[in-house]
Amino acid sequence: MQKVSDFIDIEAPCQEVFNALMDVERRMQLSPIWGLSQLLEVSANFPKPGSSYRVRVLTDAPFGIAGPARQSVHGAFEGLAHILSLKMGHDALAADPPPGAAADPEPPAGEAVERKNVVETEQEYLVSECEAPHKFSYYLNADCRTIVTWKLQSIPRGTRLSYEEVFCDENTGGEEFLPTVRHVVHEWLANIKRYMELRGSRGRLFVKRLLDRFYLKLRPDQRRTVLLILFMQGLAMVTFVIAAIGLGIAGALF
Repeated sequence: MQKVSDFIDIEAPCQEVFNALMDVERRMQLSPIWGLSQLLEVSANFPKPGSSYRVRVLTDAPFGIAGPARQSVHGAFEGLAHILSLKMGHDALAADPPPGAAADPEPPAGEAVERKNVVETEQEYLVSECEAPHKFSYYLNADCRTIVTWKLQSIPRGTRLSYEEVFCDENTGGEEFLPTVRHVVHEWLANIKRYMELRGSRGRLFVKRLLDRFYLKLRPDQRRTVLLILFMQGLAMVTFVIAAIGLGIAGALF
């Protein structure tokens, strides 16, 4: 068995952090691989032990995720796409159908679906433990289980959030597997920390509401577009202010 673990300290109470983790869609939206996965269904008795939720995974999503540069975040995305396919016991490759080919029949449930270079795979996760607000554990319902455990510990400044993921040996592929997973887990914990610390002041709560209502629902490529627009607007504002100050100084001197 192989294991990846990490932790982060969050300035928020355990119960608040735990409640955020119980929101499956929000937890997925805060993950660096959001855009590779889509929540399909959560059982009515979630998060009790034995409950479940289903996710559709896109192992070659057209969101600017795949790419050769593994030193970047996009490289981590690409690696995780490959990892997700390995978890399901296959290495999926997609290809465009030849011109004039007939449409493929609907595949049985749980099998991969190929659509124009996007391979869709459904995964089911089963809850094994839920001890609010200190522990939450679930596993991938497959021949070789991947087990994820979240632990929350109260500390003087808030909550210590720990993440642990255990893989079967046959699900670890290549030298880049574990470093890629560690990188994504670290980014995931950092995103949760930033999100949970948007509390207290009205300004932070307002930003959190905007994130919940708009930004977190966007795909990664859409998020990058929004950030680029905001950056350009900010740059234009700074340029305008500098120009106005320069004109003011010039007018005073001459």
